[in-house]
Amino acid sequence: MFPIVDQLILTSVVDNSYDIFVKAGKFGDVTVQRTPLPHPYGSGPALLSEHGLAYHLESTRGTERKEILLDFSLTCPTLTNNFQALHLDPSTADALILSHGHDDHYGGLPEFARAFQGRFRAGITLYVGGEDTFAHRWAVKDDGKKVDRGQLVRAELESRGISVVLSQQPAVVAGHAITSGQIPRLTDFEITPPSARVQAAPGAELLKDTFLGELATAYHVNGRGLVVISSCGHAGIVNTTRLFQKITGVDHIHAVVGGWHLAPYSDEITEKTIAALREINPDYYIPMHCTGFRALVALHRDMPGKLILPATGTRVIFGE
Repeated sequence: MFPIVDQLILTSVVDNSYDIFVKAGKFGDVTVQRTPLPHPYGSGPALLSEHGLAYHLESTRGTERKEILLDFSLTCPTLTNNFQALHLDPSTADALILSHGHDDHYGGLPEFARAFQGRFRAGITLYVGGEDTFAHRWAVKDDGKKVDRGQLVRAELESRGISVVLSQQPAVVAGHAITSGQIPRLTDFEITPPSARVQAAPGAELLKDTFLGELATAYHVNGRGLVVISSCGHAGIVNTTRLFQKITGVDHIHAVVGGWHLAPYSDEITEKTIAALREINPDYYIPMHCTGFRALVALHRDMPGKLILPATGTRVIFGE
């Protein structure tokens, strides 16, 4: 049995953009809070945005409260600045999750792990989806130029007191969250980035990166349904959402949140993705990071009452 929580508070610690005018308030049965600039300006840290993603996930079940950190943005200074601006203490986290081994999601983690060594809970666990999380990543451009995307070193994290768990199958994290395990590729239109490459060892051939070890996360919120949280969604946000429906036995999707990696793709792929999501019929969409402007426009056109615009510093409260 997978857990059910009474409430989930999802905070976007880092996203690609910040908008002082984006709407807050009650959206149907969810509450959306936005973080204003400090006033007077300079009296506290202002939120920073960058090409990266990081979440703080706080859930409650009865009197039990859990906190999970999901992804760690591109740089540690942005990450730690925003935790301070949001009045969040990352050292109280019960668990850590890393969606995949791209630098805009793990980039801040090594320095963050050094800074918080000895401050995290003893034996804190980092959940990853597979060994490829720690492979060397590259991008190969159309002109053949190779761009080094770096490599996360497992031993370095373990030396900081972080216990790494490979979660290739669905798993329960901190008794509240659900990780996807490896996500089957079932749709015929969701693709992985053509430029993405992975290198298993120094000097080895660069192979097409299929992101088999990419994780997504979900919560089953009591009386509401599933909140599905993607990071880049290289496996496809439709594949991801359908997998959570299958493994939990819960059909109703309360919200689909996160990066859907539609920005680099054609209008045809975007339209097919949105059409499939329309069939799934979530209550809300919160597309972030790499989802892309065209997808936001299409969602606003087709389902404006379901779209909650993303922004760094946004808190969305699901459940009572």
